[in-house]
Amino acid sequence: MAKVKRLEERFNEERVFSEVAYEDQNAKVVRFYLKGGQEVKPHTSPSSVFISVLKGKLTFICPDEEVTLTAGDSIFYEPKEIHGFKALEDSVVEATISPNPSIRRSLSL
Repeated sequence: MAKVKRLEERFNEERVFSEVAYEDQNAKVVRFYLKGGQEVKPHTSPSSVFISVLKGKLTFICPDEEVTLTAGDSIFYEPKEIHGFKALEDSVVEATISPNPSIRRSLSL
């Protein structure tokens, strides 16, 4: 069944606000709401991460450089690749993470 999750700006002055927009056994979609200057610190994921900028302007950490993206741009990270981002202005990004790292997978798959 199709599910609709409308974009609601949910900024927090104190910290980055995030919410799970969708989740199933295959993928997890997380939205991040950042006020200008807020950041998601560099980290890794065991899964592939595809990030779309829905609003604003951010600097993304890549393996050998930083890249600035704006609304409509996307970036893809391989599993275990360091990634993070900092908002240069109020911004909203949506990360699709697959496979869903919250689901324990059998070694026999």
